[in-house]
Amino acid sequence: MGAGKSTMGRKLARLLEADFIDTDIYIENRFRKKIAEIFQEEGEEVFRKREKMVLDELTGYAGAVISTGGGLPCYHGNMETMLSCGTTIYLRYTAEELARRLLAAPRNRPLLRGLEGDALLQYISDTLASREAFYLQAHLVVSCMQVCCQEDENELAHYILTLLQDPLFLSQCAQRNESAPGEELLEEGFWPK
Repeated sequence: MGAGKSTMGRKLARLLEADFIDTDIYIENRFRKKIAEIFQEEGEEVFRKREKMVLDELTGYAGAVISTGGGLPCYHGNMETMLSCGTTIYLRYTAEELARRLLAAPRNRPLLRGLEGDALLQYISDTLASREAFYLQAHLVVSCMQVCCQEDENELAHYILTLLQDPLFLSQCAQRNESAPGEELLEEGFWPK
């Protein structure tokens, strides 16, 4: 929800010379409806079931960078599926920063329709509180509070690429799948300046 998952996913896919798949766009193409229309006409539960269906389809797609909607990891055992099929990354921001980012770049987001100011911040805070337990299971948790421009995004993408090509890091990811995922591997100021 405003963390830049699709932007970072595209950058990583380019660097890895891999395919990029955004699950929201995939759903819109597969079901020939905008996400907002699915929410409005069929409801959130139908949308969440379609997310699960699409995730299950994409698990066999080796070597792709996949960006999911913010709610996808939180339903139908999706986080467990993601952890078992690839390396997961959580781009971590505060609720205040997410609200600022969302106001700066408005998009059609069904769950945010009509929200602004304090109401938007409260919704984001509540949603983040309910989702973060899922997000923190990611193999890599990246505090992004210092990411403030495209140059920072590019540096972060290169740093993540370095980790994804590091056999030791990949081994740690595999071990975390078997034990206790969710440690914050990168703190604020994580990438070299």
